[in-house]
Amino acid sequence: MEKEEIFLSFRPEFFRPILYNIKMYEYRKKFCDKPTKAYLYLSYPVQEVVGIMELGKPLYTDDEINNYDKNSVIYNRIKNCIDNGEKFAIPIESLQLFKHPVSITKLKEIDPKFSVPHCYLNIKNYSNIYSFLESQELYEKEYENSHVQVYENNFCMTCKEMEATDEFKQRDIEYLKERKYNIIKAGYLTRR
Repeated sequence: MEKEEIFLSFRPEFFRPILYNIKMYEYRKKFCDKPTKAYLYLSYPVQEVVGIMELGKPLYTDDEINNYDKNSVIYNRIKNCIDNGEKFAIPIESLQLFKHPVSITKLKEIDPKFSVPHCYLNIKNYSNIYSFLESQELYEKEYENSHVQVYENNFCMTCKEMEATDEFKQRDIEYLKERKYNIIKAGYLTRR
C-alpha cells in the first residue's frame, strides 16, 4: 500500500520519546486512515522540520480497549486516551533525521501561502515545499519497529510517564553525548 505523504506538527517537548524509540505510537484525535510518510515539524519555539517518520495504518483505541481486562493497567491507559479524544494510535515504524533541520522561514520563502497545520496536511499539495523537503540530506534510519503485535509495555502511555522511566533517562544521557542529536531542539515535559 502506498503511503500518504504528510506534514505533521509536534510540540517539541513531546519529541524525545520518539527520538529515543521509547514511544511506539503517536496518538491523535484525527488522522488519515492509512500508512503515512510524515515530515516532522517541531512547533514553537523550535519551528523546524527535523526529519521523516514512517507510520503504519492507525489502530482505533475504541477497538483496542476490547482486547484487555478492565482491571489491567493497559485498559486504564487506553481508557484515558479515549477520554482525551485520542481515537487513533498510529504505529511508529521508523525515524530518519535531516542532517540540517529546515526552518519554517525557509518554507515560507519557497511558498508564502504555506501555513503550518495544527495537526497535519497533505504535503504534496505544496509541490515546491515537497520537492525541497524530498531533496534534504538524511542520516541513516534511527530505528525500525515491526509492529507485528501491539507494544503493550507503553501502549497509550503518556510522554510524561515515559520521561520518568529508567530507559528514557539512560537514553537521554547517551543521546546528549552525540553531536548529531544536538541539532534537535526538543524539550522535556518534566523539566521546565
